[in-house]
Amino acid sequence: MVEAPQVPRTGEVNVLVGRVNDVLQDAIGAPLRYIANWGRLYSLWPVHLETACCVPPDTVVLGDNKPIAQYAVNDKVTGMTGLVDVVQTFSRQYQGSMVKITGRGMLPILATPDHPILTIERRVAFGKGGYRTEKAWKNAGELVASPPVKRNGKYLYPKGTRDCLLIPRAKGFVDSSSIPLAPYVNRRGLNIVRGRGGNPPLEFPVTLDTAWLLGIFVAEGWDTEGHDVFFSLSHNEKDYASKIFEISKSLGYSPQVKRRETATVVRFSSAVLARALHDWCGHLAEHKKIPDFILYHNDLELLRSFLCGYLQGDGSETTDKRGPEFDRADTTSKTLALQLQLAYARLGVFARISLKTEGGPSKILGRNVTTHEAYTISILTSDRKISDFQMTPDYIAVPIRRVELFDYTGSVNNLETGDNTYLVSNAVVHNCSVEVGAASGSRFDAERFGVLEAFGSLRQCDLIIVMGTVTRKLAPRLKMIYDQMAEPKWVVAMGACAITGGLYFDSYNVLRGIDDIIPVDVYVPGCPPRAESLMQGIALLQDKIRHSSSLSGT
Repeated sequence: MVEAPQVPRTGEVNVLVGRVNDVLQDAIGAPLRYIANWGRLYSLWPVHLETACCVPPDTVVLGDNKPIAQYAVNDKVTGMTGLVDVVQTFSRQYQGSMVKITGRGMLPILATPDHPILTIERRVAFGKGGYRTEKAWKNAGELVASPPVKRNGKYLYPKGTRDCLLIPRAKGFVDSSSIPLAPYVNRRGLNIVRGRGGNPPLEFPVTLDTAWLLGIFVAEGWDTEGHDVFFSLSHNEKDYASKIFEISKSLGYSPQVKRRETATVVRFSSAVLARALHDWCGHLAEHKKIPDFILYHNDLELLRSFLCGYLQGDGSETTDKRGPEFDRADTTSKTLALQLQLAYARLGVFARISLKTEGGPSKILGRNVTTHEAYTISILTSDRKISDFQMTPDYIAVPIRRVELFDYTGSVNNLETGDNTYLVSNAVVHNCSVEVGAASGSRFDAERFGVLEAFGSLRQCDLIIVMGTVTRKLAPRLKMIYDQMAEPKWVVAMGACAITGGLYFDSYNVLRGIDDIIPVDVYVPGCPPRAESLMQGIALLQDKIRHSSSLSGT
């Protein structure tokens, strides 16, 4: 326990929370009721925990490339800084409004109205306007769209200040020149091959040629797990077949090229590489993906070579009716579509994603079938000035075309990650509010310690928990909330943003701590702090209340 800086409050001692105690202290006699203020609250009423920020369970999150509901602690997700660990997971039932945010050239984002999303502003006085450089976290329900308006045959943007989503240009962190194949080796099979005089390669070199080979495998390849690797090409793609043959042969395999009725097939046998490709690149079209050691490699030429192979296998050149030329590719893998957009962002290119066809029951040649959603990725190749997005060294700013509300009933999920961010449809979102929700959930069950959420009005509250960035615009409202609470009342500043201003402490409009406007009893540091730290902060506050001279009558 560390004594915090003093604020004007006579007879009180502020407390800084460190590590959680092994055993939490007993609750005080009367329950301690609280409200939670997320920092960007524009209402004077308490925030109900049922509105804590979350996304639907089927939201695909890059990293381990699966729906958010399937993530567990220590899994990997892609955040603002690259691949980071999942620290906590959170799931609950939700009934209320859901926000659907569609950025230009992006897949829609579905989130509860309180979910923070990283944005910058675009100000339009004439033409298509200009972009500001200051990034800001805004709740999904507060975002302002800028749909283009067609006038006299030209698309114009409405005047005013609008919000833009940010696609990060992720930094590389992989330097490997080869990938070990040992995890995919069956020892019994390896001994049999070696007994026959064979010496199968146990490393996969990462070169421009092998990156190209992986790219065309994602586009046109498949494997019979634990046996063979196949590439299926059209008859007029003889150059690609020859290149696949030469690269495979240089890796120590024995490829064969066979001309079939509808395709030219390149095949070679390798149980080890077949298992590796199954894991690295996915199996079947709807599960294809880019290997992490390619997507996040420091050598961007490897990524370019991979994308070249992929487009040569699955891409096409098209010309828009207005003149610009595009490279386009279609895929039924949502993960691959999102990864391609992220990969091109690393190269300084904005790849647009659009939904080509909806999945579901369909009929083909009189047969009832179930189809998957198909996505189109478009990359502008013609020399044409584009001003509907902004490219910077750290991110791509994309205007929001639509913001829609709809009713939702069902489960929602959230994650706490190593850098407190993760990507939804490649837009950066924050994992705020997980901790208070988790502390109130079944695992920690704050009610056991006499902590109850306040319902009704502010006059029923004893405690306000402030978390998130508090701006100068919000400060008077926060002060009004505090003034409306009946005495005795207490305040917990939770997280770096509420204590010092966090990452934005030097911004012109951010308070460097809420103790500038209201007295704080307990500080819970962290970005964000864990639920256990919040529980310890509550326990320390209860102990402080027990020893308060004003309440004991001494």
